[in-house]
Amino acid sequence: MLAKSFLHHITYLMIFLGVFIFSRPASGHQKGAPFSGAIPEPIKVHHAHIEDEQRVNLTLFDDLHVEEKDPRTAFSSSLELAAAWGEDFRFGSELNIPFSNTGLSEDQYGIGDIEIWPVKYAFINEPERILTGSLSIGLPTGSEPRGLGEDQTTLGGLLFFDQAYRNWYLGINAEWISSVSGSTSSEFEAALALSYSFIEETGDGMAPSRPQQSFVPSLSLELISESVLSGTEEGDNVITLLPGFHLWHPDSGWQARVGVEFPLSSDRENDFAFHLQIGNHFDWNRLFNSTRKGSQP
Repeated sequence: MLAKSFLHHITYLMIFLGVFIFSRPASGHQKGAPFSGAIPEPIKVHHAHIEDEQRVNLTLFDDLHVEEKDPRTAFSSSLELAAAWGEDFRFGSELNIPFSNTGLSEDQYGIGDIEIWPVKYAFINEPERILTGSLSIGLPTGSEPRGLGEDQTTLGGLLFFDQAYRNWYLGINAEWISSVSGSTSSEFEAALALSYSFIEETGDGMAPSRPQQSFVPSLSLELISESVLSGTEEGDNVITLLPGFHLWHPDSGWQARVGVEFPLSSDRENDFAFHLQIGNHFDWNRLFNSTRKGSQP
C-alpha cells in the first residue's frame, strides 16, 4: 500500500515537471524581479515577495493521527500556482490545489479543499524588505465523508514579511482564518524562518538576484505554531520545527528543497513529516506567448 501511495505522488510530480521542463525558463527569481538572491522559498513559511511561480509539494507523514484510527503512514501533495500582475511585482494572486490519501482510508486518494488568494499586495516592496498582505478563500472541494475536506468555506487574512541582509534571510508569517459556512471554526498561525544562502558574490552588499555560480545551497530553520481558536478542536496548539536544505540552479531557475518537520508540542498531528518540493518562476506571459507561437503554422 505504501508503494502504491508513493507511485501516485511521483506520477503527480512527473506530470508537473513534464509541463514545465520544456518551457522557456526564467532566471533564479522571475526575470526583472529585483529581489535579493538570499530571499529563498521556505518550505512552509510563505515568502512575501510576489512573482509568477509554479511549485509542487510532496509530503510523507509518519504515524498520521486520523480521528480514532491507528496512526499510519500517508502522503500528501499540492500544486501551487502564483501570478504577479503588472511589471512592479506589487500585486498578485495564488492558487493551491491539494491531493492526498490523508483522509479516513489510506487507499483513497482525492483532491482536498482548494485555497485561493485572489489578491496579494506588497505594502513594502524593496529588494531586501517586503511586507505583503493577502486575502484567503478556502473552498469545500474535498470530500468530507472520506475525510479529505471540512465542508467549509473559509475567509482569512494573511501577512508575510521578508528581510534579507547579505546572505541571511528572516521570514515572518501571521495568518488568521475563519469559516463562513459549514461548522464554525477559526484558526491562527504564526511562523518564523531563518536561512543562510551560500552565495559567493555577496561581499558587503546585497546578494545578487541571479548569482553566477552553478548552484546555490541554503540551510533553513522554520518554526510554525498553529492554534485552533474555536470549533471542535478548540484549544489545540501544534508547534513544529522544520530544518531544511535548499538547492538552487540560478541559470535555469529550478529549485529543490527537502526538510524534516517534527512536533515540539504535546498536541500533534503526526510524529514527523518529510517534505520534498520542486519549483520555478516561469513567467506566465512568456509561457503563454511561447505556446501560442508554437501552435502557429
